[in-house]
Amino acid sequence: MPASSSQRPACLTQFNREELSPGLIRVSCHYFPERLESRHFQEADITLPPSLQTAVNKRKAEYLAGRWCGREALRQIGSDGVPGFHSDRSPVWPVGTLGSITHSHGIAEVMVGDARHWLTVGLDTEQWVSPERAARLERELLTEEELKTLAGMSPLQRANRLTLIFSAKESLFKALYPLTGKRFYFHDAVRRQPNSLTLLRTLSPEWPKGTQIPFRWRERQHSVLSWIALPRNS
Repeated sequence: MPASSSQRPACLTQFNREELSPGLIRVSCHYFPERLESRHFQEADITLPPSLQTAVNKRKAEYLAGRWCGREALRQIGSDGVPGFHSDRSPVWPVGTLGSITHSHGIAEVMVGDARHWLTVGLDTEQWVSPERAARLERELLTEEELKTLAGMSPLQRANRLTLIFSAKESLFKALYPLTGKRFYFHDAVRRQPNSLTLLRTLSPEWPKGTQIPFRWRERQHSVLSWIALPRNS
């Protein structure tokens, strides 16, 4: 495994590494924008893109944390390098690898897969949405079919269900956009089964309307983590 000459910046703490499946690694850390100093990028041997030079510390810290975790995850599967930066801000992964980055409220998480075994991955974390905010977002994020499943739930239960579906659909976009090159939105997929999303529009010949994509999730005290990892040739 490649050696590291970089130094962990003081604004990043509480690292966690987990092998979800063979060749599929999740790495997370906490980041503190108020502790960020310009020298931290040099210490970490991570270059801040020109487009972020004038960004607020929160955005810079998110980038630093995500790229640090990405590099650590890549090393776990025997690769090296720091994920790059597309013009649309999506990450660029070294040849032979693929991955997804998410960050929310001071926590950055990365999932990286060995492309010999994994076709695509998508990862998203969301803070639990409050019942008041969920009531405002329901029709924006949920299909009519999903809204009907909320009948009889308490406001808190409705909010938690919305947060989970929101996160799962974000993971779906991160997983399928790199494969299809086509943008799609919250009403273009529906959660009909507890562990899968169904496409309501055709994204490409390989991803037609009606395709079911499995996802997984974990409930946490303050947030939910969802992910999609599709094996190659599945």
